[in-house]
Amino acid sequence: MRSLITTSAIAALALSLAAGGAFAASRHEGTTSTGPENGDYYQGIFGNDDVAPPAPDARPMTSAVVVQQPRLATILHELHAANHRMDAERASGKLGPVAFNRLRREESGIRADATEVAAMHHGMIPTSAYAQLQRDVRRLDWNIARSA
Repeated sequence: MRSLITTSAIAALALSLAAGGAFAASRHEGTTSTGPENGDYYQGIFGNDDVAPPAPDARPMTSAVVVQQPRLATILHELHAANHRMDAERASGKLGPVAFNRLRREESGIRADATEVAAMHHGMIPTSAYAQLQRDVRRLDWNIARSA
């Protein structure tokens, strides 16, 4: 008795899945209406949808170099924090004038490099340049800790 119930339940499940798949496939293949009134999920992908392609400015950037605008702000913020740390170490007497001036020059060089790269790329910093600037900031932080 149990095998009859199990067999019929499995058969009903298989038939419903097959019928559901066939029904879903027939809905997308046989549509002849164009435009948003057909309710097609794939609207705009097929050639007969009468949908204009996106404007060139609205297309996502597909080059290998990915840039983000807040990267410059992140670098400048980290340099600002390093600047405050140098001032605090100098005020507490842990950092001498020679080391302070050397670290100040290093910080201003990194800041100049970051703004120059951003100016060349319309205010954004590419991934490779951002990684190099991050390494420079980390080295500056390490030099501040070592000099203090």
